[in-house]
Amino acid sequence: MLKNLIRNYPLIKVETTVIDRQHTLDKIQLVGDELNKPVYLWSLLQPDFQPLSTMGGTLNLHPAKAAIESISSLQANINGLYVFENLFATIDAVSPIEREGCYQAISQLFARLNQLNRECLVIFMESGRGHIPSYLSQIIWEYKFPLPTNFELTTLLLEQGINIAESPRLVNILAGLTIEEITVGIRANRDVLTNLETLGDRLLDYKYTLFKSFGLEFIGDTTTQDIGGMDLVKEALAEVKMDFTPAARECGLPLPRGWILVGIPGAGKTYFAKICAQKLGFPLVNIGIDVVKSGGVAKFKQLLSRIDACAPNMPYLDEFDKFFVDEHGKELLGILLTWLNEKSSATFVLATLNRLENLPPELTRAGRFDRVFYVDFPSSDERKQILQLHCARFDKRYAQSEHGAMSIEEWLTIIEATNKYTGAELEQMAIVAAKMQFYKGRGQNIQIDADSLLTARNRVKSLYSRNPEGVLAIENRAKAFTEAASSNKPTALDLPELDIYVGT
Repeated sequence: MLKNLIRNYPLIKVETTVIDRQHTLDKIQLVGDELNKPVYLWSLLQPDFQPLSTMGGTLNLHPAKAAIESISSLQANINGLYVFENLFATIDAVSPIEREGCYQAISQLFARLNQLNRECLVIFMESGRGHIPSYLSQIIWEYKFPLPTNFELTTLLLEQGINIAESPRLVNILAGLTIEEITVGIRANRDVLTNLETLGDRLLDYKYTLFKSFGLEFIGDTTTQDIGGMDLVKEALAEVKMDFTPAARECGLPLPRGWILVGIPGAGKTYFAKICAQKLGFPLVNIGIDVVKSGGVAKFKQLLSRIDACAPNMPYLDEFDKFFVDEHGKELLGILLTWLNEKSSATFVLATLNRLENLPPELTRAGRFDRVFYVDFPSSDERKQILQLHCARFDKRYAQSEHGAMSIEEWLTIIEATNKYTGAELEQMAIVAAKMQFYKGRGQNIQIDADSLLTARNRVKSLYSRNPEGVLAIENRAKAFTEAASSNKPTALDLPELDIYVGT
């Protein structure tokens, strides 16, 4: 594939990683040999092009100037495959004037190379740190070495003397890693090659640690199997689970794309993401916003390709609107929309945010995400469910009966006192109440009663009590364009809901 691209495009960007650097250079050298072209390398450590076979040089103190001069020098060379290593990352570090000079030199180089009948060709080998402006992307063809297939993974393991018939899960564990990354991982665990169960556990830890360094964090199981409230979302989640079955494929139904959850801070969106992944049986993969914003478009593409290779999983995008606010926002948006439309992997995206109006409108039109839910303040019955779930973590009586350790009258008092409290605030109330009992010397026999919860409520001030106008603004703008996460069906616990916070 790379050889065919080189034959047809004078400027090519090849994505790689630090671990795969030498492996990528070896592949480029192999292509050069097949095309009968000498291969030369430019990098920060080599201000002039050097043949790959004699790499060396001294530190270049003027990277932008060297980059321009190296590009210009190509006009005097006729035959060759010239590799720039992390040129765009180098250009990003210089002043805007120097940066624009480099970009203009690349544009002029493209015009020059088109006149040389493909004798002189250029590869930009980038490790995901440099940004290529959109107008240069139109003349630079991007290529990424595909991640190994299951067959290639099986072959690699057999070459390492590992009998996968005894541990077929190894192939799934290694999915999403490059050949070089796998080789490094196996080499580091040669002491347990004969113990395939231990080897699998270690390689999984290695993979998760490596992915975290890329900006993909696999989040483990939560401590609870349920979530209070959100009955409509729970019903929809059961349908999503059906959407991933073979029966759905046989009926020609498309794979689901994902959901957006909107709600005020503390409404339980992040907590629900963990429960959602658990219910689907998918690993939850948090995509770090800081990594994406610092790495730019190339980094985002790399992360999405890793996610596809590791399917099934549930990518999680917290503070979703903040992905699209800087100068790379439109490009990131385009990449995400294309990926959502074209993805064929068993991935289910869950994106959460506080203010729907901050999200680009392209993301909320029909055909993008499957559904958009608003997570409101929990109703009377939901507040009881949430408190009872969290109290049961410390006081088992709350898991053993319908009303736990309190009477219905006491519950009504608690429910009235927690009007306009979020799920996070209710959880904190349960924690504070448990701590108060622990400090009294209860030890392992913590007992949470109505008085301790009311005292805890006075310590945990709600966001609504501090900023009612801001909270209502979020709520009113979102409700018009979203589905409700909860049905709020009438129950015996219902009390009149106040529009403003009253009391201490």
